[in-house]
Amino acid sequence: MSFKDGDDVYVFYRMAKRCMPQRKYLATLDPRQGSFRPRIGMSDGWVPARVVGTDDKAGALKVEYTWPNFFTMRGHMADPESGWSEWYPMDDVCAAAARPVPTQRPVGHFPREEAPELALITFRWGGLNEVIPPGQWGDTGSSVSDLFIDSFIDFAVAPELKNGFEVWTVYIEDHSDMLRIADAANLIFGPSHPLRRARHVGAMYHLYPTGFEENCIPNRETGQDGGAALVTQKALFKLIQAMERTGVPTRFPHPSGFYELLTSKRWTYMMSSTPHFRVPPTVSLPRMLIEQDCGLAARRALEGLQQVKRLQAQLNNEPAPKERIAKGVAKLGFSWEALDVKFWEQEKGLEEAIFMLTQTIEISQEITGQPHDLEAIIIQEYCKHDFEARYYVVEGKVETVIYTKFCRIKDNREFGDFKELFTKKEAAEQWMGGDMAAMDSGDRQCRELVDRWMAWVYAQICDVPPAIRFDFFVGRGAKKGDEAVVWTLEICELGFSMLGEKGLPRKVFQAMLRSCLSAGPAGAGADARAIGDAA
Repeated sequence: MSFKDGDDVYVFYRMAKRCMPQRKYLATLDPRQGSFRPRIGMSDGWVPARVVGTDDKAGALKVEYTWPNFFTMRGHMADPESGWSEWYPMDDVCAAAARPVPTQRPVGHFPREEAPELALITFRWGGLNEVIPPGQWGDTGSSVSDLFIDSFIDFAVAPELKNGFEVWTVYIEDHSDMLRIADAANLIFGPSHPLRRARHVGAMYHLYPTGFEENCIPNRETGQDGGAALVTQKALFKLIQAMERTGVPTRFPHPSGFYELLTSKRWTYMMSSTPHFRVPPTVSLPRMLIEQDCGLAARRALEGLQQVKRLQAQLNNEPAPKERIAKGVAKLGFSWEALDVKFWEQEKGLEEAIFMLTQTIEISQEITGQPHDLEAIIIQEYCKHDFEARYYVVEGKVETVIYTKFCRIKDNREFGDFKELFTKKEAAEQWMGGDMAAMDSGDRQCRELVDRWMAWVYAQICDVPPAIRFDFFVGRGAKKGDEAVVWTLEICELGFSMLGEKGLPRKVFQAMLRSCLSAGPAGAGADARAIGDAA
């Protein structure tokens, strides 16, 4: 199709490709949705324009946007009278319909007859302190970064759907933005919203739930970006649940109940008394006990750990443990990047760890309070190990394994000096004294545990997630060649760090897209295989 100057057209706009990083514009349905928080608009999709130049040789058109409402995350508006123009390749241009299709309801700046194959709504960080992805997360960034979202679109969505998709963005600055939407989700994103005309619709939440008060010192000292994207967990889950009730399924990271179970880390003490899952003895220490007396709380926690350890031995038909638990970790739920985890030794050390996690702590050579609303602290026995093995599972299948180790315990009782290796041979040589028999034994046990955990995951969501990660402690036996000793350390939600593993992001993103396009719950084709393997 040929065009001439003055023709009305539609161009496929992509905010990340067309805008400067510091000034990205959303196409909003009206000026108010760009002026008032939370700001909502389309960041990828078709917008109206007018041809002001042609280059037949290059196969491109120069256009001016005719849609008047473009706003940044800060509420700055693009001047519709500026005469701004830019070039678009012909593949990203289509003719404007002479008149609306009679059966088509008004949908703002979306006149195309066919519905998009996929419409996603992304809830992302809009605070003044912008996300700085940690380097160890790799080229696709952390899961709360624009880089991660753009990588998903570039690696999976755009190659598969071409221009048959839309992305809507909601910028979140604090809990009030989430609560506003949660209270009116059925009105804002109900059947009348343009995105609902798509064949497949999903929501993605690129935010970190935390139990800490927003903008407090512990949050602001997290990472290098002042705690960007850390939001109140109660408000976030209220938002996700409201969107799910409205009929917009969660496509990243997981359905609300399962996501809350993983990030709260409640699964650790819930599954600790089921020995076949190899969770170290773990208890939930109620905050009310801590606030009465940290010393008493420490004693109660130690007794609880001992009871769980005795139960594990009994269920495994093993002799009752004779030694008392003397080492462990205390940790907070809704915690990120291995923070808020304190190593302790003996009852006095546990008491000190509990105090630091609930009362006051030294951060950057300053004493600060711990303003979080968590109802319990997680106490776990320390498991002797040689390294950690991270099993990355995509659509029910282990895709890769990365071996890691925190090589020292810092003065503040946190774990530091992080190392990573990418092959079994390297890990065995450096961290297991070259004992490949123990390494193979550990790998076999870890894979068996992955199968059991995947069956457990299916029980939580009646589905196989696009991807998930299981971390295990792996250690040698008493002598060389003995069976390895393996414990479950962590279950990491979709959005986990991929540690720069080059081939993994594309596989994960493509699995995410298949989840978005599935007729029913995500991974419908993988569920039987994964559960069959576990059985």
